[in-house]
Amino acid sequence: MNAREIVDGLPPVLGGFDLTDQTRFAEGTPYELFARLRVAAPVLWHPPGRSADGESFWVLTRHEDIAAVAADPVFSAEGGGGRAGGGNHLDDLPMGVIPGVMIAMMDDPRHDVIRRLLAPSVTGRAVTALRGDLRAMANELVAPFVGAGPVNFVDDVSHPFAVQAMAVLLGVPEADWGRLRDWSHHALGFLNRRTGEADAKSAEIFGAMREYFGGLLAAKRAAPGPDLGSVLAAGDPPPGQPPLSDAEREVNANVLMVTGLEQPRNTIAGAVRAFAEHPDQWRLLREHRELLPSAIEEVLRWNPPNPYNRRTATRDVVLRGNLIRAGQKVTLWWPSANRDEAVFTDPDTFDIRRDPNPHLSFGHGAHFCLGDEVGKLEIALVLEALLDRVREIRPAGPVVWGASNKHTIPLDVPVELLPE
Repeated sequence: MNAREIVDGLPPVLGGFDLTDQTRFAEGTPYELFARLRVAAPVLWHPPGRSADGESFWVLTRHEDIAAVAADPVFSAEGGGGRAGGGNHLDDLPMGVIPGVMIAMMDDPRHDVIRRLLAPSVTGRAVTALRGDLRAMANELVAPFVGAGPVNFVDDVSHPFAVQAMAVLLGVPEADWGRLRDWSHHALGFLNRRTGEADAKSAEIFGAMREYFGGLLAAKRAAPGPDLGSVLAAGDPPPGQPPLSDAEREVNANVLMVTGLEQPRNTIAGAVRAFAEHPDQWRLLREHRELLPSAIEEVLRWNPPNPYNRRTATRDVVLRGNLIRAGQKVTLWWPSANRDEAVFTDPDTFDIRRDPNPHLSFGHGAHFCLGDEVGKLEIALVLEALLDRVREIRPAGPVVWGASNKHTIPLDVPVELLPE
C-alpha cells in the first residue's frame, strides 16, 4: 500500500467501507468489516473520508485496546494535544461550547465533580422510586398492540416510552410530554432523524428544545423538586468546587434529554428485533424468567446504542507498534469490542444465557454511562410487559436503520405481537 492510497483512498482492508460515510450505516452495523479489522488491522489509520475537517483518525476494534484506551486519561474526551477543538464526535467541536461543558465531553476532575452531583438522581433509591410509574407506562403502551396486527415498535412503543421515562426523570410536566415526543420523533439533536442531515425543520426543533429547557431550568430554580432537572437547575458541587455555570446547566439538561431518551429508545427496539429474529430465545426467556438480567446484558451486547466514541491523544503513545501522536483522534468502536472472538464465545450468536458478558455498550472507565441503572430498568420493564402478554414476536417487514455512525438508530422495527 503506498502513501497515496492512504491519503486519497481507502486502505484495501476496509473493502470500500468508509467509516465516515453516514449513509453506509443505513445498511446496519458493519460487523463483517469489524471482524476483518480485528484480525488484519486492529489499530487502523483511517483516511479523512467525508469528515468535515479533513483529518485522518485512528480506528480501534479489539475489546482489549478499546477498554484500555477508554480507561486511560491520556486519551481525552474533551480535547488536548495541541488541538483547538475536541469532544467525542469525529469532527471537532469548539472548546468551551460543548467540550469542557457537557459531562460526556469533560475530563476529570471537573467531570467527576459533576458526575457525583448528578449520580444520586439516577442511581439506587432514585431508580427504585421510578419503577412503579415506568412499569405502568410500559404496560399502557404495550397492551393495545398485542394481537393488533403489524406495528412499528419504535414509533408505537420504544420511542414514546423512552421520552416519557426521561421526562419523569427530569421532572418535565406531563402536559409537555407530547411536545417532546413530537420534537424527538423528527430530530436527533440538530439533525433530521430520517436523513441524518441538518435541515430547516431540525434546526427549528433544536432551537425550540433549547428554549424549552432554558425555561424548565428557570422554573426548577424557582421551585426545585426531587428530580434530576432540579439538580441541574439548582444543585451545586461541594464547597471548594466551582459552582455549575449557566452553560453547564443548560447544555447538560439538553444533552441528557437527547441521549437519555435516544439510547433506551434504540436499545429497546433492538431487543424486540433480536427476539423477533431469534424466537427460540424468546421462548427460553418466557420459560425461564429468571434469565431476564442476563437477557438484558445480551441485548446490550448485541445492539449497542453508540457505534463509536472519539478520544484525543494528549501525548504521543505507542499502541500495538503504532505511534499515535499528541492531538490525533482515536475512535473506539463499541460494536466491534462486543463481538471480539478473543473475549466472547460464538460472538455472532444471540444467547441470553451468556455468562460472563463483559460488553462495552455502556462504555468503560471514567465515562462509564451514568444512566446504566435507569437504562437497564427501562429495558426490563418493556420486556416484562411483553412477557406477560406475548407468545411470539414475529417480524412483519424489514428493519430500517438511520444513516448515522454515531447512534445506532432503528427507524422502523415492524413486528406482530402474537398473544397467548
